[in-house]
Amino acid sequence: MKLDFFDVNTFIGRPMNGIFKPAKTGTDLVSEIRSQNISKAITWHILQYECSPEKGNRTLVEEISGHPELYGCWTILPPQTGEIITKDFFRKMKENKIVALNVFPEWHRFILNRISFGEFLDELIERKIPLLLTMDRACLSWELLYGLMKEFPELTCILCDIGIWGVDRFTWPLLEKFPNFYLETSLLSLEEGGLEATVKRFGAERIVFGTGFPVRYPKAAILQLAYADISDEDKEKIASENLEKILQEEKL
Repeated sequence: MKLDFFDVNTFIGRPMNGIFKPAKTGTDLVSEIRSQNISKAITWHILQYECSPEKGNRTLVEEISGHPELYGCWTILPPQTGEIITKDFFRKMKENKIVALNVFPEWHRFILNRISFGEFLDELIERKIPLLLTMDRACLSWELLYGLMKEFPELTCILCDIGIWGVDRFTWPLLEKFPNFYLETSLLSLEEGGLEATVKRFGAERIVFGTGFPVRYPKAAILQLAYADISDEDKEKIASENLEKILQEEKL
């Protein structure tokens, strides 16, 4: 069967630590996803992480402009500093086709909790805007993630780059307790039976497709899902339908 893929986990730009085939521009990313038969992608810019979230967010808007296949993900910092989160923040999101947010607390030197982000994350919950978190890049500990979800149990959260080797011991309690918590597939599917076991226990609705490009090769994630031992209906949900539903419920 032919699946329609919507990739939740990509980035643009050349990182300081070189990778084999970076997508230097939005045009490069569009070329790559088209070559892989991926219809759409949510993306961010590496400058948001390695340089300045403010500069990176601006650069991202420039790179995705004119590309209907691409949707943006901005990086946030504590609202108290006024660096990123301003009174017109959500209006700017809508104007610039930004559909998700991400955060790198350890790297950007702050604590992701109710003290720092209380009112803002409460509004994120109300607006049903997804927060994309990564277990890569030494940015987030499991303890911090558990604490965040305990403080904001209704938060729409998509956990990316989750690793393998017993990761279900970390992720399944979160899937069990928090109905708006989702897993991204780029590494989940690399553990034999990991995707199938998660679908069997919690349903395909809790998983969204991602490639991790350009760090990982898109075809790996595509083939893992295409040949997974789950129903065609579940494959379609994971490939694009679940993410489409999340974004349809968003209020900007």
